[in-house]
Amino acid sequence: MPRRPIGALCALLLMITATVTASAVATVAAAPAAEPGFAPAATVSARFQEEVLEEEAILVEDEFSSFTMPGMAPDDLTNAVLGDIDAFWAGEMAALGYDYYAAGMVPVSDVVYSSCGQFGPYDNPAAYCPLDDAVYYSVPLGQDIQTTIGDYAWITVLAHEWGHHVQVVLGIAPELTIDRELQADCFSGAYAQHALQQGFLQEGDVTEGVMMTILGGDPIEMEEMVEGAHGSSDYRVTAFMEGYFNGSATCLAY
Repeated sequence: MPRRPIGALCALLLMITATVTASAVATVAAAPAAEPGFAPAATVSARFQEEVLEEEAILVEDEFSSFTMPGMAPDDLTNAVLGDIDAFWAGEMAALGYDYYAAGMVPVSDVVYSSCGQFGPYDNPAAYCPLDDAVYYSVPLGQDIQTTIGDYAWITVLAHEWGHHVQVVLGIAPELTIDRELQADCFSGAYAQHALQQGFLQEGDVTEGVMMTILGGDPIEMEEMVEGAHGSSDYRVTAFMEGYFNGSATCLAY
């Protein structure tokens, strides 16, 4: 998607989610870490549409700052985040009495052959193969997502795919159904809540996650029960935000 439409959409989503994000900070960020917030809206004067779009694009670049984590190198975001996602779920599963173990992590820069079939670097941003119990992720598409939407958009993808591994740990059959996909979205939101509590989230990160979830929704004309359906954008955003507001326990209901 060209940068300018992405900028406009990001800015729109920022306005839509500002209220709910502020509420989430008050509800779940009990930890003493710094809490992201949104500045109050300023008085807006009439301007030409072109000027608005240009300023929105600047907003995306300037305000959607980088995800941060202690000890994380700028060029090692994917490995650092996957390690933290793994550690998060180790704690969550232990609290529930499950024997947890990490999934495999396979970076893809060229075509590879998994037990689930061929996976190329431009086939999908990431995919979980239950037969290998591994997350395959595209190096170039991951970089593209971080550049065009934002780093937390990419983290949302990784957390979703890791959510499918969590389903296997829970003993849930690895079926390609809307319920399983929405549960993985919810698990992704639960990790976002953890990142907020740890002080990792920056202003705009949740909006990037919501935007990525919207872009991953099924086309409007797609039937819900058709093979390969993941859920509409509305369903997927709702599931993500349920995990974000309420944590991983609420995701077990899916």
